Parts: sequence; C-alpha cells; structure tokens
Amino acid sequence: DKAGEKKKQEGKLTREQCEELMAFLRTALDTRLSDVDTTTRLVDSPAIVSEHDSAVTRRMMQMEEFKALGISKPSGHKLLINPSHPLIIELHKVRNDRPAVAKLVAEQLMDNAMIAAGILDHVQSMMPRLTSILKSALTHDDVESPPSAGGGG
Repeated sequence: DKAGEKKKQEGKLTREQCEELMAFLRTALDTRLSDVDTTTRLVDSPAIVSEHDSAVTRRMMQMEEFKALGISKPSGHKLLINPSHPLIIELHKVRNDRPAVAKLVAEQLMDNAMIAAGILDHVQSMMPRLTSILKSALTHDDVESPPSAGGGG
C-alpha cells in the first residue's frame, strides 16, 4: 500500500540524497578517505570502513626502515554508509543548516568506523571533538571546531 511505501522511503535516503551526503563527506573528510559509497549490508551501524591496511601493515609502515625506503603512507580508507540509519539520515538533514556540527559528526562517524575496524591508533585525538559534540547536543547550539589534536588517524 502507499502508506507503507511512503514510510519505507522516509526511513532511507534516496539515491539523490545519498549522492549529496557522499559529496559532503568527501569534502569534510578529504584527507582521511579514498572514497565513500553506500551499502545495504549494514543493519545497526551507520558506517563501516573497508579497503584498509591491517594493524600489522600500518605499524610496519611507521618503522624507520620502511620510511627510509619511502614507504610510509598507508592506503586510504573507503567509508561505506548505511542510507537507512537514523544518524546518516539526520546528518544529511543538518549538513547545510549546521555545517560545523555536521563536520564534527562526519569526523566522529569516520573515527567510530575506524575503531570498529581496529585501525584507529590514537583515540585520544578525538576527545576535544567528542566534547564539542556533547556540548552541541546539550545546548542545541552550533559548535566551534575543537583544536586539532593530530587528525584522528
């Protein structure tokens, strides 16, 4: 029926909305990812990271011997977003109205996906961002970007 179909569409971004959000994420997370796409594999998670180096490979790349060979840059991460997740739907809605908050949420979304994949080495770097996000949630104000603490990974 039409009511059921409308409700189903309300709970998921359209392809056009996905394209808009992916363009925003590419800009907001410019240096942190190689690409962003949608996936239907996720149920409870808003996003996952794919195409990443293992922890062992990343640590080897940090070793002086590899740096001496000019091998020090880990491959980029591909972010896969769940167009049905409430966080992704809300991020699409606020990206233009509250761009500072949307950027912080995008960065945290990326870090959460990296933590879930076991590839975020310096979790302390996200503490100022988390504080800003919490403040924004409690005050409903736009936030100031926190001081950078190393880029988060």
